[in-house]
Amino acid sequence: MKNGFSKSWRAALAVALLLSGASAGAASLQVGPTSVTLQARQNADGLTLSNTGTAPLHAQVRVFRWTQENGEDRLQPTQDIAVSPPMLTIAPGAKQLVRVIRLGPPPADAETSYRVIVDELPVATGAAQAEAPAKSGLQFVLQYSVPVFLMPAGEADIAPRLQTRLANEGGNAFLEISNTGRQHAQVADLVLVDARGERRAIAPGLSGYVLPGQTKRWPLPADSAAASGTFKARINGEPVEQSLPPVAAAP
Repeated sequence: MKNGFSKSWRAALAVALLLSGASAGAASLQVGPTSVTLQARQNADGLTLSNTGTAPLHAQVRVFRWTQENGEDRLQPTQDIAVSPPMLTIAPGAKQLVRVIRLGPPPADAETSYRVIVDELPVATGAAQAEAPAKSGLQFVLQYSVPVFLMPAGEADIAPRLQTRLANEGGNAFLEISNTGRQHAQVADLVLVDARGERRAIAPGLSGYVLPGQTKRWPLPADSAAASGTFKARINGEPVEQSLPPVAAAP
């Protein structure tokens, strides 16, 4: 992976990983809220980790700078934000507050973006430790990826400004959405509406994010690549979908 992390991370999504280890335990990790926004006047906020299971739960918390390059999400180590505590054990039915702390001044102009990664750590029982991994079964552990946004200083309102562009690479068609605004755009229910009003789903549900000053791309289905029409989506949780304008042609 490039810079250690090159694949897209889904916002606030728990990803099940199959690991060799103890038999599946009864611990259950939950993380809230699904995103954190630190206003310029705030130095810290928090995440709540909950153990809804019947066994102790061990977790690791890390933070990364989140950018987009060539239309893909990138995560890199950062010293802009700290998390405390980074390692923790949660008793059954208990909760633990993890503080997300901005270490420097707020951004000067545009919002900056980060991801807090919460990993449930596998815990082997005494019996499992004594057995070979092949005999100890499988353990499901969870990973959460939580967006963190640092708001810039100043009183001016900030907002995303989106434009679309069709791209072709290696015979594959993509939709690229660029954000020239100063705030992220959470894109949901991305569709292409053709001249007859027919809707073709591009990325249903939570489609992804377009960060300030950056570009995100989505692969286009074969039947949509050559179609003309307007791309539409719901932005930042708004109930009404917006039309996404194409990039203006050069004069």
